[in-house]
Amino acid sequence: MRLTTAFLLTTLALAACGPALADDDDGPPTASWTAVELNGKPVEGLTLDYTTDKASGTGGCNRFNGLISIEDDAIQIGPLASTKMMCEGKSEIESQYFAALEAARSFTIDGGMLIIKDESGKVILKFKK
Repeated sequence: MRLTTAFLLTTLALAACGPALADDDDGPPTASWTAVELNGKPVEGLTLDYTTDKASGTGGCNRFNGLISIEDDAIQIGPLASTKMMCEGKSEIESQYFAALEAARSFTIDGGMLIIKDESGKVILKFKK
């Protein structure tokens, strides 16, 4: 009984020490986003999920994961690793999506949209919750 109680208390203490994810307009967005635009064109099926330091999601066919760094309005994603399944008709969009994620350098949130820009300030991705 004492061992079970000690284990339970240790587990709860470790869980309480973990990072708390916030979803507010004052800090970096954390959660799951769905891409609606890639390089100015509408898209479907592309997702981005992240916590404080890890990004993951799907490119419409393959899953990806990698590191993410967010500080103020600066963002850096990658390098990314992905599965290598063959999905007819999705490879080009997926390659563009992964390249855009790795080119991300800044972001804003406007009207519930996550807008990601490259180094030149050009909008390369738009996401909705």
